[in-house]
Amino acid sequence: MERRSRGHEDGWLLSYADLITNLLLFFVVLLTAAQLSKGRMQQIAKSISGEESPQSLSAIRKEIDAEIVKRQLQEMVRTTEKDDGLELSLNSGFVFDSGKANIRKELEETVASMLQLLTPYSGKYLFAVEGHSDTIPIAGGGAFATNWELSSARAIVVRQRLENVGIPRERVRVEGYADTKPLTEEELAGAAGDDRLARHRRVVVRIY
Repeated sequence: MERRSRGHEDGWLLSYADLITNLLLFFVVLLTAAQLSKGRMQQIAKSISGEESPQSLSAIRKEIDAEIVKRQLQEMVRTTEKDDGLELSLNSGFVFDSGKANIRKELEETVASMLQLLTPYSGKYLFAVEGHSDTIPIAGGGAFATNWELSSARAIVVRQRLENVGIPRERVRVEGYADTKPLTEEELAGAAGDDRLARHRRVVVRIY
């Protein structure tokens, strides 16, 4: 009987090693994809296909920006697209009275109509409502002891408005940051003095 060569007997090891290597690469790709935000994944998909999804964060931003310009609300609302989502930033100086967490009555309808633009996307995206303040401590005797309480209370009020326009409460979380997450110098470009402080005082609805 003819004896098989050593190489023939060990040939299966090469196929097995290739399989293990391919599986390892597959799981590395899965892990990397899981750590990417939806916004980043959409950017990658757009660069590959050359087309933008009608429900992408970029498309949502264009819709909101068009409404902002149409209603002349540039001083009240700003949008920013980042890797961790699309931010809809409400200027607290316009939306709330100083030291208070109630939306000004004359702006209730305006704020609601802006937030309602997000309702069709509540099945695809999650929402975080972030309260921010400037660095100036709250004077004593008011309803809130510190900027922590004030920024959190304002975020809670905006969260309630999201629920009022049809976004399920389980799709929304609330975060209060006081002055611990200031805007970058790039985001403050063109602002000086009181305007710089005013820009820090904001409630951000982040879609991700």
